[in-house]
Amino acid sequence: MNKYNLFFKNKKLIACFLTALLGCEVTSAQIKFVKSFQAQHEISAFDNTTFCVAYLSQGNLMTLRDTPITIYNKLNMLAFNPTGSSLAVVKPGKEIRIYSFLKKDKKLFTLKEKRKEYKDAEVTSMCYSANARYFIAATSANEIIIYDTKEYLPQAYIKTNSPASSLEMSSNNYFIASQHEHEIDIWNFQTKELRTKLTLDGHITGDAFSKDASLFAVTTDNKGLTIYDTKTWTVKHTFDSIPGSLKNPFFHPDGKYVAAVKDDNKVVVINLKNNKIEQELDNGGKQIKEFRFFVNNQSKDAYGISGENNAIVFWDANGLNPFYGKLISSEVDARMNEWVKMMQGESMEDYAIRVNDETRMKQQILFENEAATKLAGDRISLENPFIGNYDANNGMLNVGFKTMSPIAIEVPVEDLGSFKDSKDLSFNNAVYYLNDKDEFELAYVEVKNETTNKVYIYDNLGRKKMSAIQDDSHFVPLEIMQQASQEEAKLQAIKEDVVAKNKQDQLITDNTQINVKTEVIPDVNANGEKILNYKVGYQYEVINKDFSAKEDFPSGGYDIQNSNAAMSLMKIIKNAFEGEFASYLGENKQVKVIITGSADASPIRSKIAYKGQYGEFVDEPYYKDGNLDNITVTKESGITQNEQLALLRAAGVMDYVKNNITTLKNTHNEFEYHVEVAKERGGEYRRINVEFIIVDAFPATK
Repeated sequence: MNKYNLFFKNKKLIACFLTALLGCEVTSAQIKFVKSFQAQHEISAFDNTTFCVAYLSQGNLMTLRDTPITIYNKLNMLAFNPTGSSLAVVKPGKEIRIYSFLKKDKKLFTLKEKRKEYKDAEVTSMCYSANARYFIAATSANEIIIYDTKEYLPQAYIKTNSPASSLEMSSNNYFIASQHEHEIDIWNFQTKELRTKLTLDGHITGDAFSKDASLFAVTTDNKGLTIYDTKTWTVKHTFDSIPGSLKNPFFHPDGKYVAAVKDDNKVVVINLKNNKIEQELDNGGKQIKEFRFFVNNQSKDAYGISGENNAIVFWDANGLNPFYGKLISSEVDARMNEWVKMMQGESMEDYAIRVNDETRMKQQILFENEAATKLAGDRISLENPFIGNYDANNGMLNVGFKTMSPIAIEVPVEDLGSFKDSKDLSFNNAVYYLNDKDEFELAYVEVKNETTNKVYIYDNLGRKKMSAIQDDSHFVPLEIMQQASQEEAKLQAIKEDVVAKNKQDQLITDNTQINVKTEVIPDVNANGEKILNYKVGYQYEVINKDFSAKEDFPSGGYDIQNSNAAMSLMKIIKNAFEGEFASYLGENKQVKVIITGSADASPIRSKIAYKGQYGEFVDEPYYKDGNLDNITVTKESGITQNEQLALLRAAGVMDYVKNNITTLKNTHNEFEYHVEVAKERGGEYRRINVEFIIVDAFPATK
């Protein structure tokens, strides 16, 4: 079979199916059945990525429409590499094998135990890390083995008290959850030490981390569903009154909902903001073994996938209301980060008056109101407002709504007779906020009685900030935000110096535009302690295509040394991290480096040679359009796709950073590749963006 046939047949099928869903009518707050792919025999297990699905049926490894992936059979366990490049499979009493999902029956690795005393140990569970950099397996020898995914060589061993029947790894690589009998051991992935032990009342029927790793769900046969806060590992929610038995919990990608299989033939979806059942899915009484959410990050559309006895079923989950609090929080954080910066020409005295703790709170509430109001839209028209009771003692008239809390407006008793029908009321200049249940409430509105043309005002703008989107761990001290603002001014000065010199040397012109930015990001470490990460971003673009070939990469080029714009950016990074920012990069400091390489849509008509100076990339994990994928670039393959070209431009940055910035040679660096391919042609779409996230950059603030 051709290298791409099996993979792309399945991937295009799923991609077209997802696209078709966009044309479906979506009912508010509902998950809808869409399509079922039948299997000839019973499905015992399945796994999926964004665009790929595989399952075990009678011990055979199959993809949709019963297409076999390998002739290796009698399998009882599988795990899909999140990039979609390969699968790990096991048959009882045998070693782990890694098979390609790109080529039929292509075995990539065999993970055979070489230690004599453990050679007869059997695999009891396995999983991949969310970033596809690690593969983890538990064995009957009471241990967890951590492998890399380059060569699948053991990197570390964790001794356990008993074999793990299930393994889960948090997306932030903080924790491994190892399930056995009535207990779940939570291991610190960095130290390989036990973080905590969860002892459950009853038989454990499933567990899962939320996508942001802040929550952990466990189902048992007699306690229903329990949600833990992973900062403290204390119980946050308990749902023990849901009738029926629950198993295999799974979080919605935004963390607002969690789903679990109920009584083996339904799916219950719980809203974690109001602690109520949002929906119960019943697929005609057919057996459901597992239900999962997944999201296409490019389109932000959410879907569900479930495994029945003889079918893989897809669901449209776009009808669920989004996590409004997260959306608003993201916008408010970005706007506050800009607001706190000193404006051009602003004196220190004026800055101190404009930016302080009191004005910060007021400004944050203002931004929250604006963001919430924009998201709410014309919500009142959907709420069917009605005239409620009148409080004669206080002269207040209640106006009720279908789902929102009522408001009380001051109405003199002599005006009361004119309020006969809610259809005579108009609502103008509404301002909204979110309550603790992630629901919209009115903060301000002008109510006009159309029969008298009188206007009555409801005003609750003086409330405190939204507790629904803010908590203590999200707080960044004002002095730290101001410090970052001052550091950004220094970074701007470093940039201007490098740009001025390179212009003088005629390496670049005003057509090369370089931007630098800093941001403080609140976080929590694996021990549950509040930390502040420091993001320092660098980005350039050549805005005039007539200058791109001279100042940036030439068409088909990827060598960073041949791009004056890219080398200017590298010089700024070097000067900053070896100068003003060196104090943040102490020995053993953790630094995450996110590099985005770009290419335009110009077709590659013949293979471009790759010299191999940045290494070989085989099924390399990378992000395209926000979705984790895999890519291969070797001397033999050369460059035939724009994605490969963009990746090598990012790899050139990694190579420079590793070999030329001295202060980053003693830090623990984790590199992450992102690729952007424009839909348009032109050199102006070849750009590079680099973000350095320095973990726990302000330890003195704890």
